Amino acid sequence: MAPPVPLVRHLSRFPAWPRPFDPDAELDWSDPAFSRRLLAEHLDQAHDGASRRRTLIERHVTRLRQLLPDPPAHVLDAGCGPGLYAVGLAELGYRVDGIDVGPAVIRHARKEARASGVARLTHFEVGDVRNLPLEPRYDAVLLIYYVLENLTAPRQAAALRRLAASLRPGGRLIAEFRLRPDQLPGRLSAWEVADGSLLGKRRQLLLSDSVFDRTRNLFILREVAIFPGGRVAVQQTTSRLLRFEEIPVAFARAGMRVTHTFDGWTRYPGSPLCDSLVVVGEPEPGSPPTSTRRAGSRPPASG
Repeated sequence: MAPPVPLVRHLSRFPAWPRPFDPDAELDWSDPAFSRRLLAEHLDQAHDGASRRRTLIERHVTRLRQLLPDPPAHVLDAGCGPGLYAVGLAELGYRVDGIDVGPAVIRHARKEARASGVARLTHFEVGDVRNLPLEPRYDAVLLIYYVLENLTAPRQAAALRRLAASLRPGGRLIAEFRLRPDQLPGRLSAWEVADGSLLGKRRQLLLSDSVFDRTRNLFILREVAIFPGGRVAVQQTTSRLLRFEEIPVAFARAGMRVTHTFDGWTRYPGSPLCDSLVVVGEPEPGSPPTSTRRAGSRPPASG
C-alpha cells in the first residue's frame, strides 16, 4: 500500500525555509487517509484545532441565526468539515447543503444529521468550492473557520466568484477571515517525541517549523516526522491571509459588496486591529452569474 504522506529519504533535500504552497509537502485535504486522521482531530473536544469544540460551535450557531435570513432559508456550508455547524443550523429549521473535499468528514456529517433527526433538511457531498454548480441558488453561503486562506490568490478569487454567483438576489455570504496568525512575524521551531501525529501513528520525533511572512502575509506550518529506521515524512499547510483593506476589494472583484464587518463572532465592528473577522457580503445588483447549470440538480456537498 502506498504511504499516505510524502516521504523524503534525505533531510538534505528539504528546503531550508518552508516554501509557500510547496507541491512536494502541502497537505492534500482530500487524501482519504488524511481525511480519516483529520476527522479525529475535528471531533476531539480537548482543542479547537480542526473544528471547534461543540460548546463554541453552539454559540456560533446562535450568532449565525442573527446574521442569516429566517428559516427555512436554503444555506450552503462551504467547507463544512464533519457538519457540526450545518447540523446545528438544520436543527433550527434551515435547509443546509454541505460540501467538503474530505470524504471521511462528509461521511461523518451524514451520520451526524441522521443521529440528530435532520437528515431530510441536509445534503452532504464531497466537493470543491472552486467547482461549485450554480443551481439551486442559495439564500446564504457560509465560509467558516478561514476556509479560503489555504488557497493561492487566484484560487481565492475564483472561489469567491463562484460562491457569489451561487447566491440568490438579496442573498448573503458570511465568511470568517483571520487577519494574523497566533505568532509574531518570523520563524518558530520546536520538537517533541510523539506517539503519533497526522503523519503516522507510530512513535516518532516530530519537528515543527512555522514561518509568518508579514510582507507577503503568508503563514506556513511545516511538520517533519522521523520514524524508527530513519523514514522521514513531511507535510505543511500554507495560509494566505487577507489584510483588512483587501477584503472589500476581494468581494468587489467577485461581484459583491461588504455590508457588515464584525470583530470575530461578536457584535462589535471589525477593524485592522482584530485577530479575526466575520464579514457579511451581498451580490451587487445586476451582477450576473459566471455560468449556468441545469435547474433542479443537486450541488456537491462539502466536508
